[in-house]
Amino acid sequence: MKLVVATAIVLAASPALADEDDSDWVFCEKPCSPSPTTRRVLEHEELHAGVFCKPGAELAVDAKQRLVLCTTARPIDLGGLPIAADAYTIFHTNGRIYQTTTRAPVSRTLANGMSLACLAGAVVLNVDGMLEDCTLARPLGVSPRPRVGQGIAFHRDGRVAGMTLDETFKTPGITWPAGTTMMWTPTGVPKAGSLHDRIQIGALWLVGEFALHPNGKLRALVLAAPVTIAGHKFAERAKLEFRADGTLERAEFVSAEGFMIHGEQWTDTTHQTFDVKGAITSSTVTHFQSDIRPPSR
Repeated sequence: MKLVVATAIVLAASPALADEDDSDWVFCEKPCSPSPTTRRVLEHEELHAGVFCKPGAELAVDAKQRLVLCTTARPIDLGGLPIAADAYTIFHTNGRIYQTTTRAPVSRTLANGMSLACLAGAVVLNVDGMLEDCTLARPLGVSPRPRVGQGIAFHRDGRVAGMTLDETFKTPGITWPAGTTMMWTPTGVPKAGSLHDRIQIGALWLVGEFALHPNGKLRALVLAAPVTIAGHKFAERAKLEFRADGTLERAEFVSAEGFMIHGEQWTDTTHQTFDVKGAITSSTVTHFQSDIRPPSR
């Protein structure tokens, strides 16, 4: 339900959308909890913490019997939100909603006093009940301008953490086109994002996910076209990582691929590191083989 920006493929950079020192347990995927959690599938509708939970769906409580997650059995108003029926809902340990799905548009005020309107749908709130993420319903008076109808995310102090740009946005030496998803640190420094269409920056064509150094230079990217750097040739889709001075630091690319006799796909991925002069300092290969066979014709 978070703003749709995937950064895991940006090599070791993997910048996160939320505050980097955020340790809220609710951000765990499963979700997880600081204490043991009991999970079960409900046989009938049950009421927990004022929420009617749906039969046939999973319910989780922690060791103190606090509600961790459930799917709502009926529409309900909770925490100032008009929650939809059949909404997979996760709760903070203090009982406040972490993420859910609303059945109607909502208006919220951020920690900095700024108000915004969210479309009905997925919303994410922090442990204080402040909005972290939703789909923007109306124009918002911030710069750069966020795109209405797309996700927008906020840090705890109300500063924008991520958005889809509705206008061009400049960082040192780079102009990012409208439609780019951009993320910022809690101090307002651009740090990462994702490109829908490929763009050229210097000799590089890139598309998809990218990360930036604090000085604005490219930190990591995915190539949209072949390029030669320091005498090394890299094909389209190679993932490259650079130092803050612009020199190549790491590369990851598929060096061989094929299919087994029964059709299972395999790939060899090469991982390399480089010194500041461009010489290779390490090179390893990881092999992957799918266990999925194509259907027989």
